[in-house]
Amino acid sequence: MMDSDSPVIRRRGGRASVVAARESEKRPRVSTIKYGIRPVEAVTAEQLERIHQASLAILREIGIEFRDETAIRQWKEAGADVQGQRVRLDGEMLMHLISKAPSRFEMTSRDPLQRFEIAPNTMTFSAMQGAPNVRDLQGVRRASTIEDLRNMNRLTQMLPGFHIAGGFTCEPTDIAVPWRHLHINHSSLVETNMPFFGLTTGKQRAEDSIAMGQIVHGKAFMDQNAVMLGHVSGNSPLVWDSTMLEGLRAFVEANQVVLLSPFVLGAANTPADIPATIAQLNAEALAALAYTQLVRPGAKMIYGQYSVSVSMRSGAPMSGMPEVTLINAVIGQLARRYGLPWRTTASQSSAKTFDAQSGYESAIAYMSGASACANLMMHAGGWDEAGLVCCMAKFVADAEQNLLIEKYAQGISFEHFDDALEAVRRIGPGGHYLGDSFTLKRFKDAFFAPEILDYLSYEQWKVKGSKDMAQRCREKAKSIIASYEQPPMDPAVREELDAFVAKRQEEISPSIA
Repeated sequence: MMDSDSPVIRRRGGRASVVAARESEKRPRVSTIKYGIRPVEAVTAEQLERIHQASLAILREIGIEFRDETAIRQWKEAGADVQGQRVRLDGEMLMHLISKAPSRFEMTSRDPLQRFEIAPNTMTFSAMQGAPNVRDLQGVRRASTIEDLRNMNRLTQMLPGFHIAGGFTCEPTDIAVPWRHLHINHSSLVETNMPFFGLTTGKQRAEDSIAMGQIVHGKAFMDQNAVMLGHVSGNSPLVWDSTMLEGLRAFVEANQVVLLSPFVLGAANTPADIPATIAQLNAEALAALAYTQLVRPGAKMIYGQYSVSVSMRSGAPMSGMPEVTLINAVIGQLARRYGLPWRTTASQSSAKTFDAQSGYESAIAYMSGASACANLMMHAGGWDEAGLVCCMAKFVADAEQNLLIEKYAQGISFEHFDDALEAVRRIGPGGHYLGDSFTLKRFKDAFFAPEILDYLSYEQWKVKGSKDMAQRCREKAKSIIASYEQPPMDPAVREELDAFVAKRQEEISPSIA
């Protein structure tokens, strides 16, 4: 007679085998993505040189303001022409400094298997940053909270389409501003084990970000490895201010990566002309890139830019415009000329809901960046309403789009070409390939099979509840968050991290005055 426990044992084994099978089918997190496609080039070599020389002329003749005493002192010591806060830079000095920057570097994480390279021939995806609002799991737009940020980090950790956590993916508006950076960093470090964006808005916040990273990763490790990025934004036209420069120095001195991004609102803070806009943007970027190497030769850095055109009707930024696509192409050409990795915005949209406009604009932004061979695809998850909203449903959809874009960027492989041609010979005229041995061998990975996009017949779609894209994505997000497991952390390290946050909150006044 069978033991009464036998059926239970078999059932458990069955469940375990199903779980194991599902785990084995899970896609691993994206690693280094190498471009196999050729970049789109929007201008000729002669036109590119004309833009480059115009940028040098702007810096030589007009100059750029560094509104920071330390930076002014450093530029004077380096021999730049400094008058007040205005710095005029000689082209030879500028390019000599930029030549010191590494063209490629590795990013590391708490998971030793998650290492990837940022370089002129690679692609990297990062979640969005800075939204003060979310469109939540019920599809409701509201101010974002710390719990929303934690959920965004949980999604980032669980979805395979991201290399880098966004850090401040959405703002925890329920926490006092002076304390907010502590909780943003804490969530990045606890909810994910990925490289992440720290805070650069001032010396104190940047140093706290670095200190928290060092608690988790170890100071000696961070002295030798890049685990964090600092996003340093310029004030166009032609200004870099002390708040961001203080953050820049803290990250650079800790051997972490800085992303230097002029902020372009075409026809508002740049001329209403594409090549002139690019020349100004490039001048601003070159000045900050050179300054980074003045602070620490060999510092890891990324040529950044955020570019949108401005509606002449409302004054609002417009995503997905052809002018931005052209700017991306030329910035890619310039960055490759300087031997530097560069960033673009991958999934930007001005839409007020997760609708057709959101999809159209984001698709254009994705293809614009990928076709120009951008190296850091920022905001590749959740961006709507010109960055004022992080949409949880769209975040899930974008994560899948990242995987589609990855396959596009890698280009065409000829690894199986000869075997596939043999299949053509076997099948011949009038046949089909569905049962052919080559198809059976290759069908799982020959063509990407999205999970979120719907390819059912209308009748099948109705039977399954007639769910639109947003509804399917919200359900997927809920499921992912419900199954989330926090990555392991040494309890002593977690205790030290928590104690640091508590101590700094005691030291920093919560008043924003």
